[in-house]
Amino acid sequence: MNAPRKIWILAGIVAAVLVASLAFFSFVNPSYDEEAALKMKPIFFGSTRVDDEPVNSITLVAPTTTAVYFNILPQKMQFQFDDLLSNDNTPLDVNMYMIIQVKKGQTPDLLRNYGENWFENFIEPYFRNKVREYVSSCSPFDLMSNREVLAKFDDRIKQSMRNYVAALSRKANFPIDIQQVITDRVMPNKEQLEEMNKTAASIQAKQTQEKRAEMELARAKAERNKAVADKAYMTELNLSPAQFIQLRAWDVIEKKNGANIDVLIGGGETPMWNIRR
Repeated sequence: MNAPRKIWILAGIVAAVLVASLAFFSFVNPSYDEEAALKMKPIFFGSTRVDDEPVNSITLVAPTTTAVYFNILPQKMQFQFDDLLSNDNTPLDVNMYMIIQVKKGQTPDLLRNYGENWFENFIEPYFRNKVREYVSSCSPFDLMSNREVLAKFDDRIKQSMRNYVAALSRKANFPIDIQQVITDRVMPNKEQLEEMNKTAASIQAKQTQEKRAEMELARAKAERNKAVADKAYMTELNLSPAQFIQLRAWDVIEKKNGANIDVLIGGGETPMWNIRR
């Protein structure tokens, strides 16, 4: 067998091996915002384990190895709570979110220690329990309208979550970071909101009626004071009711737009005014 033929045979064998490898092996190719942890199962003997090295670029793995992808950018987790009871048993609907991030380079620890469903099994239940606990200690009006109380509320929950993660990490590394906890909206539930709207309408109607009554009382008081003053004026000048009425009529005509009083005649019971317009 000549040399060229041997080379071609060898190349064919290598190509066959490569094709067979590609048929049995697979590629792990994380995106720019992902990191993969590998679950390695033995082909014949041994136990399943998680590889200590994370995968950040395209990698060829054995057919019995599977990759679990983790997003390593900060993630916004939304939460909606219905009918949480405040400190006066008012049912509230609360919308919140938490910013959480998986620590890059430590995804094998996350998979090994807490599994693929680490968020659903460890973070979410504790978070929901803490929110329910803290809401029950707060006034509904503070939660709905007092931004200072809400800021303290968010900070308390964030700190509780961080303490919880730190406590778990002392037993087995939990490589996540709780970055923010923010209350987006707090509202009474639908039935409670309708009752509050009815109550607010009743209060507004009552306040309107009270204001109207106050205005009527003030007007009556002003009229009484005016009557007392007019009577004192009549007494001081020794005027009869008819003379006083005529005097007041003069005042009214004088102040009327366009009126011009030229002559005042008479000093008896029935004086006369010559009015020119």
